[in-house]
Amino acid sequence: AVVSTQSTGDFILAGKAQSLHILFIVAVGASLALGLTFSEYLLLGNTSSITVSICGIIKEIVILVLASTVGGDKLSAINISGLIVCLVGISLHVYLKYQATKFGEVEDSEQTEDLLPRDEHSTVRS
Repeated sequence: AVVSTQSTGDFILAGKAQSLHILFIVAVGASLALGLTFSEYLLLGNTSSITVSICGIIKEIVILVLASTVGGDKLSAINISGLIVCLVGISLHVYLKYQATKFGEVEDSEQTEDLLPRDEHSTVRS
């Protein structure tokens, strides 16, 4: 929102309307980030970490598609190849963790059971 600088280095704002517009955009972005963090917390609390990982992969794909279509960002060949390597690695990790959980090698609930509080209202099984 800076229009120009004076020789003393003081910044001049472009006006009240533009400042409010920028504040609105920042507030919307902060609200979306808070909502995303809260939804990931609820997702992790009600499902397994595998579900959160899969949703994270989908979220990254949606963000990149929106950035390139709506925002006009250009993805180079190195960006796309890095994204593919990253997504393959995360997907392989999720698949291997799912297989280990499926065959009883790792109990997903055992990993987080000690971190949760225990009281008469707790849903954690002992």
